[in-house]
Amino acid sequence: MHIVVLRSGRRCPGPCPAGPYSDAQEVPVHPGHTSVPEGDGPFPGVVVVHDAYGMTAELRRVCDHLAAQGYLVHAPSMYQGGRCLRQTFRSLVADQGPAYDRLEAERAALAARPDCTGKVGIMGFCLGGRFALVAAGRGMFDAAAVQYGILPEGRQEPEVLDRMLSAPCPVVASFGARDKVVDEAEVDKLRAGLERSGVPVDLKVYPEATHSFLAQYTGPLGMLIRIAGMTHDPEASADAWERTLGFFSEHLGVAGAGEVSSGRGR
Repeated sequence: MHIVVLRSGRRCPGPCPAGPYSDAQEVPVHPGHTSVPEGDGPFPGVVVVHDAYGMTAELRRVCDHLAAQGYLVHAPSMYQGGRCLRQTFRSLVADQGPAYDRLEAERAALAARPDCTGKVGIMGFCLGGRFALVAAGRGMFDAAAVQYGILPEGRQEPEVLDRMLSAPCPVVASFGARDKVVDEAEVDKLRAGLERSGVPVDLKVYPEATHSFLAQYTGPLGMLIRIAGMTHDPEASADAWERTLGFFSEHLGVAGAGEVSSGRGR
């Protein structure tokens, strides 16, 4: 499946007709994990962007949890072979490029579904949180949930940050004060930038939480993460989820909680 994405960054409303578009390109919608609430809908949509560990059982659990609250969810794999992997990290460093085209294609694909209301948010963790933050600043989504994702040092100066956060996209963000990956001073700069932007913001730092405090990894990966000093914080996680779901309900709406149908692809 391909979606037409405008190179200017503007949305192509709904299912785009065939060209010609002077500023458009076709971008493939990547396979991943889709979670669909039971019922007729329509449902607001959420694109979930994975952390550095890619498509995991934990990410699928997150998608199913969101769907149980009444959201139509798709998590694309940002790692699709060597070339795509390189493009993803280049986009991450440059805050532009093919990875953002893919995210816009995913948004457009969800919004075009008959069981979607047309409102679509984005939620990202760590690496995915940074993608979500940049996408929010471009106005690609109707709301963004940023989980311990931050912009690099060179993009934290007020004039640069203000340009990157110029779009009116509401942002809810969660961080841990004991995070060894994201410095609290960086979070303070982000908070100031979001407040200057005038968009609705809910940013909270949890005093005892580490990086990846929302994740419930098990097995060898869970062991490696714990060795690295990153642990699941049940209390902070529960509060962050409550804030995120309340924020999404306010800015995306919700069709109602229920059972979930989940699986690969669309």
